[in-house]
Amino acid sequence: DLDLSPELHGAIAALQTLVREAAASRPRGEWIVGRGYDDARLVEGRHPSRADLDAVAPDHPVVLIRMCHHIGAANSAALARAGVTRETPDPDDGIFDRDEHGEPTGVLREGALTVVRNAIPEPDEAQMMAALEAGGREFLRNGVTSAVEAGIRDPRELRAYQTLRERERLPIRSYLMMMLDETLDHLAALGIQTGFGDEWLRIGPAKLFSDGSIGGRTARMHKPYQGEPDNVGLWMMPPDDLKAKVRRAHDAGFQVGIHAIGDAAIDLVLDAYEAAQAANPRPDPRHRVEHCSIVDDRILGRIRDLGAIPIPGTSFLRHFRDAYVNNLGEWRIGQAYGMRSFERFGITAAASSDAPVVPVNALAGLQTMVTRRDILGRPCNPEEAVPLADALRAYTVNGAYASFEEGIKGMLKPGLLGDVTVFESDLFAVAADGLATVGVDYTIAGGDVVYAAGAQC
Repeated sequence: DLDLSPELHGAIAALQTLVREAAASRPRGEWIVGRGYDDARLVEGRHPSRADLDAVAPDHPVVLIRMCHHIGAANSAALARAGVTRETPDPDDGIFDRDEHGEPTGVLREGALTVVRNAIPEPDEAQMMAALEAGGREFLRNGVTSAVEAGIRDPRELRAYQTLRERERLPIRSYLMMMLDETLDHLAALGIQTGFGDEWLRIGPAKLFSDGSIGGRTARMHKPYQGEPDNVGLWMMPPDDLKAKVRRAHDAGFQVGIHAIGDAAIDLVLDAYEAAQAANPRPDPRHRVEHCSIVDDRILGRIRDLGAIPIPGTSFLRHFRDAYVNNLGEWRIGQAYGMRSFERFGITAAASSDAPVVPVNALAGLQTMVTRRDILGRPCNPEEAVPLADALRAYTVNGAYASFEEGIKGMLKPGLLGDVTVFESDLFAVAADGLATVGVDYTIAGGDVVYAAGAQC
């Protein structure tokens, strides 16, 4: 895939150059996919359009995916491969942006992006395994020994993980979110629940999406987006359907993890967890709120009372501050990913990078938690900053707790797994604004060195 990172490419013209070069090097008709642009940081201040991409690759289907992975831009060839025309209705969970004549502009939001992505040929299991190994090496290079896979929906994906585990080639410990619609019935029929597996590969939560993203103005809010009085975002499914699915997963013994960014979406998710637990009380289900972005004291009190676990994307403000301010205004993002507020309410919040939405580097998340500054050094409500020790705890102790694994990892203690990251500098001696640049000397998993700077391990 093409790397469209805004740090490297600050204009649509630069993205066009990448696509043009890719088209010149590939057979006609082969897909070109790029990931990582941010419209808020492009000089044009907009998404690439169908016309922009047609101009440089008329004979290749092209899809460019925004950093958030909730919005993308497609050219005419890609829309044709997906069967999208002006007569194609918007999916229930998405939008095809259209011009004044009703023609698709190429900008795809949420389920509309899924329609086009589904036309891209799927990799085979060997390619999946190669990608997992390559991605795992990048995690190890960044000192990460455990991660949560954000959504298994295809049996081949699970087999790829299992095969790597059997061959002792799985690079990092993996906790697998299982997409509820595609996998719950099969797993429940076999009696499999959250926790099935071992310290390297384990079945995690049943996964759902309740809303979209702030960058795409599709996260579900209680109040409208800036300049759009009729837009409060999207539901990814009718609220009653979400509640029913949560109840099924809860009754089947699963932890549930739901993507919820907007405050209205978070309230819905908490309603669903509360109803499921009231109908069928379970000890310590630890249901999760993935991202849990826009909160206030009322919502935080609900999270505490339910014992739910927020999974904040702690470096989102570092990378997406402009989009957040443009779409919501400063007043609504004050407690976004607010680790101080979570601590104030006694809530265990486990930090997440949400890679590849943002870079793997967990130290960028640490720096953002400690400084509450974006990548340009601008403040994002400094009152939510926390000490470095608390930020480290969010990635280690709290992360283990969020996956029911606090008894085997998360800290250095006799009897626990020997997973250690050795940095090139003492993090507590580094200036807070420089944390993200500290390199990793060694990554150790189970007592074995699995990455060493400058060496092949």
